[in-house]
Amino acid sequence: MAMHRLRAAALAFLVPLLAALASSVASAGEDAAVVTPPRPAEVLVFGGTGQLGAEIVRRLVARGERVTVFTRAGSDRARLAGLPVTFVTGDLMKPAEIDAAFAGRRVDAVITAVRVEDGDARFYAKLMPPLTAAARAAGVRHMIHSGAVGAGANVERFAGLGWDKVPGLLDRLKDQGVGEDVLRASGLTFTIIRNTRLWPDGTPATGKAALTEDQGFIGPMTRADLAALTVYCLGNAGCYGKTYHVRDESLAWPPPR
Repeated sequence: MAMHRLRAAALAFLVPLLAALASSVASAGEDAAVVTPPRPAEVLVFGGTGQLGAEIVRRLVARGERVTVFTRAGSDRARLAGLPVTFVTGDLMKPAEIDAAFAGRRVDAVITAVRVEDGDARFYAKLMPPLTAAARAAGVRHMIHSGAVGAGANVERFAGLGWDKVPGLLDRLKDQGVGEDVLRASGLTFTIIRNTRLWPDGTPATGKAALTEDQGFIGPMTRADLAALTVYCLGNAGCYGKTYHVRDESLAWPPPR
């Protein structure tokens, strides 16, 4: 009888203890299911297989960034051979395919280095609204746009250079201006770096190029220096909200043959 009472007392003590332990284990399991490691942050580069874009991608990889390159189907990827980058294929003129590039990724920054090859005079007017909307929805923290000297109203600073005599140039610059204005109005943290008068692809960096907010400046530059300045600005608060031209007075124009 005494033994029976002892067993009953032991059970009375153990049952609530085991129940509490089971509840604690279940709670820990639930917490473990909820807490998952965050996806690594990525830089999404549009135009990353081109001459400027590939220079930018190489420098991003060297800096340790995780890079995804948005490219057209059939685009030549030779400039990025051997680099640890991810490719996503799509058409920049199809908003749904731009949206798909962000899906399932933690895109921290976007860089555009797009070359308009088909002569579409409304390319940026079509591209920038869906691109900035997708970037904003994805929580992108910084977008750097490779623009053009003379974009939009900036062309007025260079009257007399004969640009009006180049077929289609003023229309393309007007379109570049529309793209810049969409980016500025998007609410994204942005940097615009305008370029012109590029030395031939493969020209080594001079290391003497600098960004200037003098929007009346026009001069030559190498793609290597332009790419280095772009990567320098990535995530750099000093570049936020700025529109830059590139100054490199160590270079002459035209370049040597």
